[in-house]
Amino acid sequence: MPLGFHSLNDVRHETTSEHELVDIVAVHDLYEDSFEAWTHPETGALWLRDFLPDHIRAARVLAYGYDSSALSFFTSDAPERVQRLAESLVQELRANRQFAGSLRRPIIFVCHGMGGVIVKKSLIYSSSRTAPKVSHLWDQFVSTFAVVFFGTPHGHIVTSNWLDFETHASTSSSLSRRSSSFSPLRRLTRRPDEGDTDPQLPRLVDMDFAPLVKQFHILYLWEERPTRLGDRWEFLVPPHSAAPAIDNTESAGIHATHSQMTKFQSRESSDYRTVIAALSAYCEKAPAIISNRWKRADRHLIQLRIGEIQEIGGFTFDCHVEEREPVQHHKRNAQRHFYLPEGRTSTYIGREDILKSLSRSFFPGGSPVSKDGHKSFVVFGMGGCGKTELCSKFASDNQHQYTAIFTIHAASNETIKESYSRIGELAGLQPTENAGRHFLTQQTEPWLLIIDNADDGTLPLRSLFPSGNSAHILVTTRNRDFSREGTLGSLELKGLREDEAVQLLLTKADIPLPWDDPITKAASRITKALGYLALALIQAGTCVYRGVCKLGSYLDIHSEARQRLGKKELSTSQGQTGNTIATVYSTFDVSLGLLLKNPIETSRQDASDLLSIFGFFHFEFIPLDIFSRAVIKRDAELKSGSSPQDRTWTSTIIQEVFRRMSPPVPLPGFLKPIDGKLDKYRINWALAELQSLSFIRFDGKYVSLHPLIHDWARDRLSSSERHLWSSIALNTLMSSISLPPESSSEKDGNFHRDLIPHLDHCLSEHGAPLREEIRAMWGLRFQIAKVCQPTFLLIVRDQIQQHAKCGYVFAERGHFGKSAQHLEIVRDMLIKVLGYRDEKTMTAMLGLAGVYWGLGRLEEAIALQQTVVSNRSQLLGLTHESTLQAMDQLGKSYWLHGQYREALELQQTTADQMRRTLGVKNPQTLAALDNLGVTLGAWRKFEDSFQVHNEVLAARLDMESFGKSHLDTLTTKANLAMALLDLGKTDQAKDIMTEVYQERQKQLGKEHPWTLWALCYLAKVDLEMGRYQQAEDLLTWGIEAGVRSLNEDHLGVLMGCGHLAQVYARTDRLEEAERLTLDIIRKIQPSRGTAHPDCVYAFLKLAQLYVLKGEHDKAIQYCEVGLERADMRITREHPLARDLEQLLDQLRAAGTTGDSVDSDVTTLAESRRESETTSLRALSTCYDRDGTLIEGEPTRSGPNQEMVEPRGTPVENIEGLPPG
Repeated sequence: MPLGFHSLNDVRHETTSEHELVDIVAVHDLYEDSFEAWTHPETGALWLRDFLPDHIRAARVLAYGYDSSALSFFTSDAPERVQRLAESLVQELRANRQFAGSLRRPIIFVCHGMGGVIVKKSLIYSSSRTAPKVSHLWDQFVSTFAVVFFGTPHGHIVTSNWLDFETHASTSSSLSRRSSSFSPLRRLTRRPDEGDTDPQLPRLVDMDFAPLVKQFHILYLWEERPTRLGDRWEFLVPPHSAAPAIDNTESAGIHATHSQMTKFQSRESSDYRTVIAALSAYCEKAPAIISNRWKRADRHLIQLRIGEIQEIGGFTFDCHVEEREPVQHHKRNAQRHFYLPEGRTSTYIGREDILKSLSRSFFPGGSPVSKDGHKSFVVFGMGGCGKTELCSKFASDNQHQYTAIFTIHAASNETIKESYSRIGELAGLQPTENAGRHFLTQQTEPWLLIIDNADDGTLPLRSLFPSGNSAHILVTTRNRDFSREGTLGSLELKGLREDEAVQLLLTKADIPLPWDDPITKAASRITKALGYLALALIQAGTCVYRGVCKLGSYLDIHSEARQRLGKKELSTSQGQTGNTIATVYSTFDVSLGLLLKNPIETSRQDASDLLSIFGFFHFEFIPLDIFSRAVIKRDAELKSGSSPQDRTWTSTIIQEVFRRMSPPVPLPGFLKPIDGKLDKYRINWALAELQSLSFIRFDGKYVSLHPLIHDWARDRLSSSERHLWSSIALNTLMSSISLPPESSSEKDGNFHRDLIPHLDHCLSEHGAPLREEIRAMWGLRFQIAKVCQPTFLLIVRDQIQQHAKCGYVFAERGHFGKSAQHLEIVRDMLIKVLGYRDEKTMTAMLGLAGVYWGLGRLEEAIALQQTVVSNRSQLLGLTHESTLQAMDQLGKSYWLHGQYREALELQQTTADQMRRTLGVKNPQTLAALDNLGVTLGAWRKFEDSFQVHNEVLAARLDMESFGKSHLDTLTTKANLAMALLDLGKTDQAKDIMTEVYQERQKQLGKEHPWTLWALCYLAKVDLEMGRYQQAEDLLTWGIEAGVRSLNEDHLGVLMGCGHLAQVYARTDRLEEAERLTLDIIRKIQPSRGTAHPDCVYAFLKLAQLYVLKGEHDKAIQYCEVGLERADMRITREHPLARDLEQLLDQLRAAGTTGDSVDSDVTTLAESRRESETTSLRALSTCYDRDGTLIEGEPTRSGPNQEMVEPRGTPVENIEGLPPG
């Protein structure tokens, strides 16, 4: 019979979001196996495989097989046997879900008969697995949402009936046919006492399970037809036992006998519909509730670690009251966070004296050290000596002393930034470096910061130390010079003591106690040869455990590996001697020899390939998604290439010619097809091989390597091999990036975020995809290469696409400088290959323009967009959709650059043409109209602005693809509210803006940039309504959040500061208003330019402020400066310039007559509101998910999606570049 787990249906990730998936796990009864239990004997239909996927598309279905003989349940040792079966189920399910990447995914159990007893016992066992060493087994308990019991005994059963059923079943043809292969099925050699009619096992299990019942949805199903047992008919599981009367559970009868109740003939079966209806409801509800449950569970585990909860019974779930997690306002220090470095082992050995020394340093006399300033301790030493493990052990042992523990991965600037971003996200703030740093500064109780792998001597280590006196800082480094940064001390970590080293080696080798003298002597020789280094000892012990060699012969194999290592160039940059590195590297080579011992095994060769690839990535947090996405994308390419649909014979021949001309792309084996197909599980088996040899740490989502293993993975390669594998690594990365992107989800954004350190590292090793000598080719030489080298353009095409992908990923994550370098290469090469007026060249130019906006290179961006508009107008015409899109983007760019006249003219033309060509309800038309409405407001055409925004809102509310809560609809509502404010309709504006602010908080979070824009709008409404305190409270908090999420010089933050200055001015705090306004001007001029209308507006507000202060000379001075700036761009026709002229004229008139300033001038200074509102409205639509300035209108895939790549940077459309 098939034992263990077998997949009956594997859901397709490309058609279903991960957040919607569930795992359905089926466990069979006695006397059957994991397939026959669910298969109809006449039709052969296995309903879990053949029927269920048609009704539930988001479910992965697993069938579990076990030894289902009666010996497991009806003998005196049955409880021990069932306990072992339950523990095996927990362990095997955990392993299956880990390698499938489905940990924490909701589980729904479907059980038959005694299989339900095993499942209940497994849930009881899993519910208690909260200790540090076994907490990974808690996954089943927390993730289980529902259990469907088919005829499971929960109380009274008659043992003799089951044994008679076995006797009858063994003579049936069905069972006889499989008796030869079904060896576990055997008659009891010792029948229990016939009087034992009520065995204790099911009842005892049910008593233990009773406290957990309310934590799951439960459906009890009982058999409505008795089973024939010889000459009588009996219910194997009576209804009262199969369906106990328990509140908040469901129950139903199945019109079948016990053995047939899990076998459905067709989809139309009434019994099948009863079951599938329940499963469908469970699958729909489970994802949101289990996601929320895991958040609560994580907090509970933290509390367990610090001793706040002593019993597991003190923490439960109740599926009947659980709901989707509401949006919460996070309070400071409301949660405790414990995030230690990766790779902690459950069995830490040795270093007790050093751990005590660390405790004395941080807790002298048992209390936290009270000295002022930074409290830091530095642990330095060679790679592989166990620095990270030591710090993890210290942190784990002292969790009760700290309110939080965080880790900064300091191997590179990128990993540092990413660490802080994750801390910000964990704290409920935006995932930015500033947010993470801010959160750490807010801690007031003792907490621990571990700065791990700070090996780069140029790293400004002290800049990573948080401000305040509450942090304890523990640094690990290979750099001895950093020891001076330890204010509490430092220590050099060397090898283990001999007795500790022997214990570690023999423990990893799994040699049972007691250890006799020959064993300890052999271990001593090995530990001495390996320098007592923990990492080398772990590798050696693993090799012995895996059967590579006996303990006594390990040194012989190690010596051979050392000789093979020879004189290869080694990584000695960390100050370690070549001899020490060679010793450690040799232990790795011995382990690698096991992998390559049988290269015919695909998983082992794949594991070796992965090691070579990992050597060119960053060593920490390598996402599994790199490989799974690459496999899915390559598989789709293979299928599309072999599909004959919609292809003529001419195109087929051309494609085949190009395929044969194309040089082979270096790829790892798992991305190469076998029989035209790719196996997406190969990568999981390869990772399992590496993990079993202690080469990697894998948590189901990310792979990490020790830095020394990472160096060895690259150093072991020859020069030619390094060149090859760096190309393979880069090609693997590129294969994981879709261009154009297949979706615009938050998941893709997070993947690109995870990708950045590995892309940086790979490019630094490999160099730019397109070689410098090819980029430098021009003119005749380039044309000759195109003609004389048929494969030349094919190679160039692929390399241009790689640059485009790099540019896209860097731009999407806000790395505009790096993005510009790649996209400039794309533009230049496309001009050479295709010319200026090719559509792909123009698309690349628009993408580069968007990146230039992010870099503040505004004139260059506008010049590129103007070129595209001109070319498309000539080639496609003014009415073509692509031309209109480019015109719309250019119009918004004019606005952002302060070219208001050009913006108004172009946007009116674009909007009118889009109405006629695309229709009023086209999303692009609506976006263009919204932009036009903002520009009209800037020209004080308030009624026209209101009418345009009102038209857009009505259209969006009438379209199914939008609706009242869609993020684009909320943007239009905000614009409409500001138009109402301009018209003096403050109450209506207040109602609309309150709705927008609350909805954005719900969908995006309270510190998302778009939510903060809404907060600014709301504060502006309060300001105009005279609710100054409310406005000040909103702005003060919003500016703090903006600095955390963005930075203090961000334009949105400066706009908020401008509103706050107005609050100060209107509440007679004129000195504060002056200081704040001058600071805004100092910051805004470098980024926006001296001629930008924002600067003109700032000078107007400053002049008005000096009027209020009675400093008329200064007011005149700033009016004159403002008019000079207005003449540079917006001219005297713009309302801003007219305001300055009016104010200046009145000031000069008052000065000439010697009279005091007219009250109208003061009124003007106090109440002017026109341009600040429209300026903020325009800016609010021009920032991406991280608040970075972009060009073009954002696009989104739905109301719950974050903002995605703007239309103004369509780098992704370069895919499909023709070969020539």
